[in-house]
Amino acid sequence: MSRLDRYRAHRDDPYRGYYSGRTAWRAPVAIGLPLAVALVLIITFALSAVRPASGQPARAGHPNGHSYQSLLIPSDQAAPTFQVGRDHQAKHPQRVVMAYNAGAGQTRAESAPRTRSGSSTSYRTDENGYRIAPRRDSALVPYTTVVAHLEHTTKGYPSARSFSSNRKVPGSWYGYPSILPVIDSTADRIKVMLAQRPDESTSWVKRSAAVLTRVHYAIVVDISQHWLYVFYKGIQISSFPVGTGASGTPTPTGHYFVAFHAPPNGPGYGAFMIETSAHSRVIAHFEGGDDAIIAIHGPVGSDAQIGNHGAAISNGCIRMHDSDLRQIRHVHNGSPVFLTY
Repeated sequence: MSRLDRYRAHRDDPYRGYYSGRTAWRAPVAIGLPLAVALVLIITFALSAVRPASGQPARAGHPNGHSYQSLLIPSDQAAPTFQVGRDHQAKHPQRVVMAYNAGAGQTRAESAPRTRSGSSTSYRTDENGYRIAPRRDSALVPYTTVVAHLEHTTKGYPSARSFSSNRKVPGSWYGYPSILPVIDSTADRIKVMLAQRPDESTSWVKRSAAVLTRVHYAIVVDISQHWLYVFYKGIQISSFPVGTGASGTPTPTGHYFVAFHAPPNGPGYGAFMIETSAHSRVIAHFEGGDDAIIAIHGPVGSDAQIGNHGAAISNGCIRMHDSDLRQIRHVHNGSPVFLTY
């Protein structure tokens, strides 16, 4: 077929427009698609290269001066050493328990297991001197807890599907960023615990309003036996005698969390105070403040009363020996706190 014949056949072809239309976009797509994929890969690599070393998302500092990298109290002590305890080795050979080191002349262990008043539950101690938490208390502790770092005050919703906001969830509390445990979630919302009254309040907020991380610590305070237990990844690592609320000013029971770490109120409160989301049920204000937050702090002159067995001596707060308090400073904000009886 001559060139003239091929031209005439093309000219008289009724589908000429169809073929020419299909071939018009093939070349741009063949070139543009690989370029677009390459551009996305380059941007992804560049973003991953500038992320903080800790793996946390890069965020601007909080308006009150706190950066998101400093929301979790940093460690200023050497990492703890671990030994396998007899009780845990028998039931969980793959788990470890931190050895207790009370220091010279100090002991927290009982010479024999004590029995809870009015029940048959006994307390055991391991070979290092730590009193082992009763099973009903240790069963409350999660392996890990997802916490929401709020970037600003945001709308709170009564349910996951509600369109109407019923409250404001503050981005900070007493000047400290809100770090709230997440207890439920959907594709676009999370349910968080709140630090404000009434106790154990919750609210739904948008996922986009928070940065999510995980914490592994938890605290259990057995009020009736005046004992505090510290857990890490679901395993008890230490325990201490404490002063709990007296009969007229009891420590409230319930599921709470560490709201923030604060400087001491004054002499006797220790090097710092761990403020929880719990509040006194019988006192409206502590020491001239505008709230009655249940805190974990120093002995306030009651070292002898706390002793080696604990006592009901406080206005609701949890009092600890200074040396014991320093050992729990690494419990992160947002960590669960269970006050049981």
